[in-house]
Amino acid sequence: MAAAIRHADLVAELRTVRERGLLRLRRTPLPALTAAVEALGPPIDAELVPSSIASLLDQVVNGMEDGTLATACAYTFGVIAGTRDWPAQSRRRRAAEVYAVSPERFRKHHERMIIEYVAEEILRLGDARTHLSPAEGLPLGAHRRLLLGQPGHERHVTVCRMPVQALRDMDILVSSENVYLEMSKIFKSSLSASLRAAAARRNDAGELIDDVLQRELRLWSREHGREGLAVAPGTVVPTSPGELARIGVRRIYHAATAIPRTQTNDYDVEPTGVVRAVGNAFQLAGQERDRYAPSLRSICFPLFGAGRGGLDPETSFAYLWAGLEPQLSDTWEVYLLTRSTRGCVAVLRSLSDLGARPT
Repeated sequence: MAAAIRHADLVAELRTVRERGLLRLRRTPLPALTAAVEALGPPIDAELVPSSIASLLDQVVNGMEDGTLATACAYTFGVIAGTRDWPAQSRRRRAAEVYAVSPERFRKHHERMIIEYVAEEILRLGDARTHLSPAEGLPLGAHRRLLLGQPGHERHVTVCRMPVQALRDMDILVSSENVYLEMSKIFKSSLSASLRAAAARRNDAGELIDDVLQRELRLWSREHGREGLAVAPGTVVPTSPGELARIGVRRIYHAATAIPRTQTNDYDVEPTGVVRAVGNAFQLAGQERDRYAPSLRSICFPLFGAGRGGLDPETSFAYLWAGLEPQLSDTWEVYLLTRSTRGCVAVLRSLSDLGARPT
């Protein structure tokens, strides 16, 4: 396909798609993208070209590894569920938040990089004559509610595959932190970094004016005599949601589960620390629940250690489930959050093995 379709043509047409949106492609000539779709599958009717291009972009994005690039790309093209009809400016603004930059800075730099990368991925897939297939598990931006247990004793767990910024009306978000309660740098791709960036307050130019979560964590460390010192693995520290309150988040629980390895950039995540963190999160939630009106009801956990912690998603879920299963009850709506295809597949398969079924 690389000889027949030029990268520059794909880039130009992808810019058009970004500007018009996936719902406004009809009667828009996109010959390079149309040729790419046909090269990756059987011939298609002209009336189906817009939906086929949308499917192509959806599958390319869903096939990306977890990280800021995949998330920003999904917002740029409106791939994340619920964003397909958003205007171009709204999609650009949300994608810019992923990189913690202003929309103008994003337009000049990151957006160009994303569009060129997607064009390269389409060419690569065509060269390999690989048919794109839907990502196993859930599409990015989707969730699935599952039922566990025997009749009369059922418990619900909802699996979400999405960036944390796409969650709405979640009372408590649990984040994995290191035992020094130092959050990931605001420009990185971890859950900790995403929460830190999304919760921070900025001025009209997009400049940081209040690093809310890290500020509150430092205040807690100072008040508890742990400034510069490690806390015990499994310690959970609450903070306000900062700007995440705008999307309905009410509390952030920072679970110290990652133990830095000396003189490396790596971490260790121990099962006992994860189990203790889950238990402490529920205990703290129970203490805070009725301090709010309406009462706190939902709590969302990540796959601890599945990023920089070096755990594979299956192991991470096993650690999490050991602490989570005894806590399941009608009191809390429990959510499991992952952005990656591998993580989503691992959780859904594991829950299926435990007898979970869709509701």
